[in-house]
Amino acid sequence: MDTKKGNIKRDLCEDLKQLVIITSHKKKRLKSLLNMTKMQSQAIEQQDIDLLTSYIQEKQRHIDAIDELDAQFTEIYSNEIKEGLAQKTFIHRSPEIGQLFAELKSLISSVQDIIKAIYSLEQSNSQKAKEVMETLKKKIRHIQTGKKGYNAYTQSHEISDGIYIDQKK
Repeated sequence: MDTKKGNIKRDLCEDLKQLVIITSHKKKRLKSLLNMTKMQSQAIEQQDIDLLTSYIQEKQRHIDAIDELDAQFTEIYSNEIKEGLAQKTFIHRSPEIGQLFAELKSLISSVQDIIKAIYSLEQSNSQKAKEVMETLKKKIRHIQTGKKGYNAYTQSHEISDGIYIDQKK
């Protein structure tokens, strides 16, 4: 039985190590995503659509990589680990496992903070983008109105019928 218990501890230890590694990678990707979101904000303010588009494409690459990391995390994340994190039962385990639980919990907390910061910036960027779009719509309407007026005055009127002049005598 000791061998089985040792395997369970070793498996739990390995799972926790993997989760720590995956979460660390996710944290790095999220920091990059946060940075890209900040740069996106500047591009919106400058109304540089090409730059904004390149940032969006770069962000999508990070999002795809984060999705893969989340899938890996989900494969390893067990009920035992979930309960251990929720109930802080990792304190009563071996020092190595306790340390891994504490490290994982800290990383998850950091990841959540970064996600909140990204969400907040995304909300702000969305509002700025809407304002820019409204400004552009107004400019386009103004240009269209001006064009209609210009066309009305510069349009040549062709007369296809004869002109009859009535003269009174």
